[in-house]
Amino acid sequence: MIDKITGRIAITLLVCVLFIACTPKAKSNFEIAPVDFLDKKYQENGFVLPDTSKTVRTYPSYLSSDDLGVFTVNYIGKTGNEQFFWEADYMFGFFSEENKAAIGKPEIIDQKIKEVLRKNSNEYYKIAEFFPKEEMAEYNSPEDFKLKDGALVYFYLYENKKWVFIKKIASNKIDKKGITLYNDLILEYKLKDAKAIPKEFQGEFSVNVETEETSTGMANITYYFSVLKDKVLLNKDSYHEPVSCMGAYKVLQHENVLDLFYVENDDVRCKQINNTFSIKKEKDKYYVKGVGGEGTINEWIELTKS
Repeated sequence: MIDKITGRIAITLLVCVLFIACTPKAKSNFEIAPVDFLDKKYQENGFVLPDTSKTVRTYPSYLSSDDLGVFTVNYIGKTGNEQFFWEADYMFGFFSEENKAAIGKPEIIDQKIKEVLRKNSNEYYKIAEFFPKEEMAEYNSPEDFKLKDGALVYFYLYENKKWVFIKKIASNKIDKKGITLYNDLILEYKLKDAKAIPKEFQGEFSVNVETEETSTGMANITYYFSVLKDKVLLNKDSYHEPVSCMGAYKVLQHENVLDLFYVENDDVRCKQINNTFSIKKEKDKYYVKGVGGEGTINEWIELTKS
């Protein structure tokens, strides 16, 4: 009798062991940041400016790893000015005549990048891109690894002194890179709270703004805003001024102001993390900010409602 019971227990244990061994291991959930990516120990290899093509801007970044995976921390300017600052051919930016001598000297570049970021830390979003080791088919070093087909990549944004998970994407679904990818992710995160545009803002609006004197008259742009329930459509006419950034804008509202964010396509001249225009309503009048050139772009200018 005892032998039978012992045999049954042994069989049961064997079945349990086989079941555990054959059960696929569940993937880890990294929707909570696995480490503090900003810890100074992760910056030991220094900041770099990733090599990019002519169509993709560069930005300060550093690469590191821990037992769970590899990650980059990327500093993305909050406005076009901060992003353009790092362009290699912008002589008044990071690669001024003074800094050009540091090209090819990683330690000096690292220190100069840190100096800029220390002075202007609040002007940058910090976004981390994390590659878990369990999603890798091969790992040799933080600089040399291969992901599995469809491996998940995790993204986090540093906000209110903590890392906030914003998205995970299968690697074979990521069709952008660098600042274009990060701009999209940050903008998508910001616009997640977008709500229907109030009825009192909906309608057709226009404004004409003079820009500068030319040999044949005053250059100007006319803006036409069609404010719908879920977006704003912008069209432009101009005299002696180029037109761009026409199309769809998504909207975030705060109090009596609508902030407009360009979402028509991936044109880096137009698609910014911060809003391009703002429209506000005061009593029965409407005003816009962001139109024209340097002399008017920061002014509130009255709109005409059709």
